[in-house]
Amino acid sequence: MLNIGMRPTLIGFVIGLFSLMSALGSLVIGYVADLMDRVRLFTMLSLIGGSLVLLMATGVPFIVSTAYLLTALFNRYVVLTAIVGEYAKRRGASDELFSLSSTFNVAFSVVGSLIASLPSYLGRLGYGIVFTIEALSIYLTIPMVLAAVKRIDKSILKAGVDRLSLGDLGRLRSSWLLKRLLPEAIIGLGAGVIIPLFSLWFYLKFHVNIANLSIVYAVSDATLALGTLTAPAVSRFLHSRVKAVVSLEGLATAILAVMPSIYSLPVLLALFIARNTLMNMANPLLTSLINELTPREERGRVFGIWNMLSSIPRTMGPELGGYLIDIGYLDLPLYITSALYATAVTLFYILLKGVERAKT
Repeated sequence: MLNIGMRPTLIGFVIGLFSLMSALGSLVIGYVADLMDRVRLFTMLSLIGGSLVLLMATGVPFIVSTAYLLTALFNRYVVLTAIVGEYAKRRGASDELFSLSSTFNVAFSVVGSLIASLPSYLGRLGYGIVFTIEALSIYLTIPMVLAAVKRIDKSILKAGVDRLSLGDLGRLRSSWLLKRLLPEAIIGLGAGVIIPLFSLWFYLKFHVNIANLSIVYAVSDATLALGTLTAPAVSRFLHSRVKAVVSLEGLATAILAVMPSIYSLPVLLALFIARNTLMNMANPLLTSLINELTPREERGRVFGIWNMLSSIPRTMGPELGGYLIDIGYLDLPLYITSALYATAVTLFYILLKGVERAKT
């Protein structure tokens, strides 16, 4: 976006609007996932998503921004999580399967991070190649999912709900859980302030170019892949998914809070990698917890609403972060995010510390 002439404030606005579109998409797709065949829905969303990514290769700011925003609206993640979640719960292996899923996702992101360095060497052509590879990757998930579901019970593909309305939200059996997940909104706000702008922060403060950052992100993803693979072990060691999530996110928050005071770039990059690993190690464990506590006929909506809780506040975060960076307050977004994370982690523990015991 910077290379096609967009200012940091405008970039922050577009990224923020992306979060709003993601929230809307999560809610709508979550409802549809509980109504229709989930594999057909996943296939349709993948075809649309891949086509939108190809449009970004045009390099026209309006087209790039519009296609980017629409990819958030047609959210495949909710559908795939519902499919995997039903299978995982039936096998009694939610921690292991969601952690393994995250590991595969992140491991291939290492390759993606390296591919993202192509524009540094090939210019405009590099961007075209990146977006083409991304689109092909999205299309490739269709036959992979179709092959996978042949080996599992077809009953997991549809929740069996015939009619839904927004009025059903208050009557969900999982409404008690959704209320306890509200701290996710604070996490989303904090993440929006700096996380999508970290590349810009490194570039402006330390003049780290995209090629070097791609290597850092590749190492970070490789570390995270190992981290998510070991996340179930952390949960078993602490005898609680909630304690594991709070511990991992708490450590990540402490690291983020000290990063602005570090002026050694190698040390700072090491802390960046550690923070990313710890914070995201918690994701499969939280997904597993929600999956285990949610009835199958509500799984699409619950995952959709959970994603929406995080996405809506992210709408405001990037505008604030982009504005502060634009006027020279480079470190302030990191401090704001640290404070918001600390608040959310504390509330998360207070609200969820007894749910595992109550449901066993």
